[in-house]
Amino acid sequence: MKKEDFKFNLIIAFIIFAFLIIVSVTYTALYIFSNILTKEFQERVRIYSDNITSSYEYKLNNIKHIALALGRNEIFNNDFYVNPKIVEVVFKSMLMANQSLYEISYYNKSQELLKCNKKECISGNEKLIFKNFSIFKEFFFKEDLTSKGIRLIYLVPILTKGGFIKVSAILKPSFDNSNFYIFFINKKGDIFFSNYKKSYNKSNIYDVLNYSISTKILNENGFITNDIYVKNISSNIKLVLLQNRNLINKTSKLSDKLVFVMLLISIMVAIPLGIFFSKPLYLFYKELDKRVKEEIEKNREKEQLLMHQGKLAALGEMLGNIAHQWRHPITRLSLLIQNLELAFEIGKLDNKRFYQFKENALAQINYMSDTIDDFTSFFRKDTKKVKFSLKEIIDDVLKLLEGRVRQYNINIYINVRANREIVGLKSEFSQVVLNILNNAVDVLAERSIEKKEIYIEIDKNISIEDNGGGIDEKIINKIFEPYFTTKFQSQGTGIGLYMSKVIITQHFKGEIKVTNTKKGAKFVIVLP
Repeated sequence: MKKEDFKFNLIIAFIIFAFLIIVSVTYTALYIFSNILTKEFQERVRIYSDNITSSYEYKLNNIKHIALALGRNEIFNNDFYVNPKIVEVVFKSMLMANQSLYEISYYNKSQELLKCNKKECISGNEKLIFKNFSIFKEFFFKEDLTSKGIRLIYLVPILTKGGFIKVSAILKPSFDNSNFYIFFINKKGDIFFSNYKKSYNKSNIYDVLNYSISTKILNENGFITNDIYVKNISSNIKLVLLQNRNLINKTSKLSDKLVFVMLLISIMVAIPLGIFFSKPLYLFYKELDKRVKEEIEKNREKEQLLMHQGKLAALGEMLGNIAHQWRHPITRLSLLIQNLELAFEIGKLDNKRFYQFKENALAQINYMSDTIDDFTSFFRKDTKKVKFSLKEIIDDVLKLLEGRVRQYNINIYINVRANREIVGLKSEFSQVVLNILNNAVDVLAERSIEKKEIYIEIDKNISIEDNGGGIDEKIINKIFEPYFTTKFQSQGTGIGLYMSKVIITQHFKGEIKVTNTKKGAKFVIVLP
């Protein structure tokens, strides 16, 4: 990376670093503050709901004890006549002593009734109905939510004379806490008391909250969410506490102020920290950049030296290939001269024979000249990237190796599955294919193999396989290293495969793989 690019990236990193510090500090502060408020709210909710439940249970037991005390009173359990006047005085005393009581009644065996409230007592006949009463050993109990409050009814049987004492009470819910919205609901979710809105009284919890939350309220207990708490007061009554939205708004305003303060603190912390950490990093990279450039320059010089050595090696191979290509035309040219000399000596050198000789000789000379042109064109250094096909490269290389392939009686099989086209320096890619095929020809030439074969397959990639028996597994991983060769020093430099790997990996962004197959060595040029 260039120094200027690194400076730009460092600035971006500094901005991101500062942003992350600001966000993390602010978020952490908000989380802690919100968590504290949530825990405080939940603790207050538990205490408040426990107080309501305890108060309700206390009043419930108090009324039950009153009912039991009346049912066991000597006035109703002795053998004497029950004086209605005395009963009225007792009932009124009880009603005036307890504000929750609103009615006490006495039913004798004959269903004759004496009913007293806080204002008056009346007598008459009224049939006692036990529907919807919970039956216990000592009394009957009924609990309802009404518009006036929680209505409680106790029926205590008079065991000695028969009949019942009926005690009725109304417990009014308390709304003495402005931190919560309070709902008293029954099993169906009907709201009987609430300080949320007057219009919601006598409606249903589904009218206030969404369906999912309302369903949880009816079926679950405890904290349904962080700001909604549900508790069973009894089997018929649920208490729902919802955090006051006005209080939440005040908390939000306080949170906004806290965010602003934490934002300022975060900025003041992030900027010095960013400068403190980024400056030495930039100086370090500046020095590192200088050292990297020096190393790159050294490596470039080494690579250029290797490239030069590779060119010299390729030039030597080219001369050898030219020699193989020229061997047959030189032989033919020599025979033509001998035939010309013989015809002259025996006096049969006429115009026809002379011009025939000239034509044949020029054909051989033109063939040799074309060979020089092919090799010169092949090894010319390309400076511009062009589009070429893989089959075209194979054909060009095999044309150069024609003499060696014919000399060693090597059969070459080409299978073209897809003639792919790529863009790059054509001469460099040709050099890679020539190096691999030259190595295959060398192996087949030096080993005693009855039928020498090379298999070339062109698809998305190029694979070249020979039947020369393969490469020793001990050295197969080293063949792409520079100066590594298994040939005599006069025959190889150990640069060809190394330079081939450099060209494919760096210039064509691909790779060269080699494996041993049942036949021999298989090289695959993998292209992206």
